[in-house]
Amino acid sequence: MRRLCLALVLVSGCIHGAPHHDDGLLRTIAQQERWAQDAVNARPTRADLDAIRSSDYRAVGRARSELKRLVQATDRGTWIRNTSAEMLSDDPDPQVVSAFDRAGRLRFDAILGADELAGALAEAKGGLTIGDLRPALEGLRKAQASEERIARLPRRAGGIKLASSPLPLPRPFIAPAARLVAANPELARELDRLPPEDAAQVRARLADIDRGREEQRRAEAPPAAAAPPAAAIAAAPEENPPAEPKEAEAPSPTLTIANDAAALLAKRMPRSITLREDGLFELSYDDAEYLVDPTGKLIRKEPHQR
Repeated sequence: MRRLCLALVLVSGCIHGAPHHDDGLLRTIAQQERWAQDAVNARPTRADLDAIRSSDYRAVGRARSELKRLVQATDRGTWIRNTSAEMLSDDPDPQVVSAFDRAGRLRFDAILGADELAGALAEAKGGLTIGDLRPALEGLRKAQASEERIARLPRRAGGIKLASSPLPLPRPFIAPAARLVAANPELARELDRLPPEDAAQVRARLADIDRGREEQRRAEAPPAAAAPPAAAIAAAPEENPPAEPKEAEAPSPTLTIANDAAALLAKRMPRSITLREDGLFELSYDDAEYLVDPTGKLIRKEPHQR
């Protein structure tokens, strides 16, 4: 009887002292971390990025494959953090805590690398599509949702409070998408396949690019010829009187959908578009009237007249 009681006590002690974690799950976490780290370590160098931007065929092909691996590394980082957070709910294993923290840093590096690579591919001919960016944006949304959930979790076993991991700012993949559409306007309709929030940010960035190009064109325009000095005018021989000045050309009755007008129309359709007597086009919205010139440049914004 005594031997039976002793055996029961020993068995009970072994059960209570057994690890809560499945060794197979720990090995899976280590494997996912190793694969993600391999993708981050294989990021292109500056010379590789230059070759991609110059549309080198082989460099572009390798870059497209590496972009997929970096996007997968982002998802792996999110999975590790979610899984580790659940494992820590009943056992404050330092090994799992370290994996949780490393996954946040690893995911941050993977997102930065993918954003830089997408930017280079956007400048290459046929290097990037909007469809290539959809998984990257989806992984970004999953990561954001995961961090918001982790921030709300109660303290884990042992009083551990899990800290959320920041994501890169400004929002990655928006600038590459805008540069891609700016270089290939026919892809603008592809933005409708993105989530509304992402599509709106891309269109806003696209308007900034168009505005910058317009300002650059104006800056590069040749300066007007300088007027001759007054002394030269006085010494000039008498000439025939100048011809009667021509009547100024009427402003264009056609609105070009570009610049600020394109940005406004991309966000929402106005109630009406009216050509005014001063040559400006009035885009009437619920909040105000936007006055643009025939080239689409915003001149001013006027409140509704009561």
